[in-house]
Amino acid sequence: MSTIKDVAKRAGVSIATVSYIINGTKPITAETRERVLQAIEELNYAPNQTAKSFKTGRKNIIAFIVPDISNNYFANIIDSLENELRKSGYNLILTNTKESKENEIQQLKYLASGIADGIVLASAAQDYAEIESYIPESFPVVLIDRKLKNCPLDIINVSDANAITTGMEQLLRKGHTRIGYIGDFPHLSTAKERLQLYLDFLEKNNMPIVQNLIKNTNSLSHEAYYLTGELLKEQCTAIVVGNNVMTADAYNYLANHRELSSGVQILGYQHKDLSHPFSTRDGIIVLNEKDMGIAAAQQILSRIQMPEQPQREIIICNQYAVSITPQ
Repeated sequence: MSTIKDVAKRAGVSIATVSYIINGTKPITAETRERVLQAIEELNYAPNQTAKSFKTGRKNIIAFIVPDISNNYFANIIDSLENELRKSGYNLILTNTKESKENEIQQLKYLASGIADGIVLASAAQDYAEIESYIPESFPVVLIDRKLKNCPLDIINVSDANAITTGMEQLLRKGHTRIGYIGDFPHLSTAKERLQLYLDFLEKNNMPIVQNLIKNTNSLSHEAYYLTGELLKEQCTAIVVGNNVMTADAYNYLANHRELSSGVQILGYQHKDLSHPFSTRDGIIVLNEKDMGIAAAQQILSRIQMPEQPQREIIICNQYAVSITPQ
């Protein structure tokens, strides 16, 4: 069985350097990190996690509390987050709340009790006060995608300001003046921002705000499929859709009702690798899950290593694209 000494010798570094990389306790150059990780893989070295946990008080485990694991948006964040954490010797565990605040609270209590060293959280709550008592003081938690009111935690936030405005300008240039909207859970910060951007665009361009053209649902229900039909009955010629799952539902409705949807355009969201069926015709807002996951991993590790650092908000921008070249 290989030892940490064997890894250090193979990589040409000190035992301390190997330990820093495994534990994520000190910044190491990318070149050295890569050399050590390669040596670990070649020697099939497995650190004694139990002994290390007793010594450091850390499990080298980060938990991600996910609201909807079936949503490929979160699946892609998970992939990026896990890859980045692995570089520092951390493992990722997942829990799925199904957009339930009660499930979220249950998982917070369990995971923050010593199971994990830190938590990345996409919360179903509205206000930090709803979950504050379930997070021990100074326990590392980083929010992702969704902001909470009155919250002192770090956040990896998303911005759609440029993407939605550019996309709606394109719809207007194509002659669409009756533009509907299908939004996610109205209490979510991302849903609030996207709806407000839609309303601001209408107001800026002297277009009427018609309440019948604004629908709210959620990706778990797949009601966006039927709401698309309702908006077509309201004579909408374009629809802005507030997340990737609901965008697919809207397109499915158009595909199944071609006699009703000629000329109708959708401005919605999709992951880059899945956007090709949508982007050429209408334009699409491309989700930037990769950078979201990387930023969340880096910030939770930073928070673990430097718990007294000031609160940080990191903003990741989604982008509007008319067409995307397959990679």
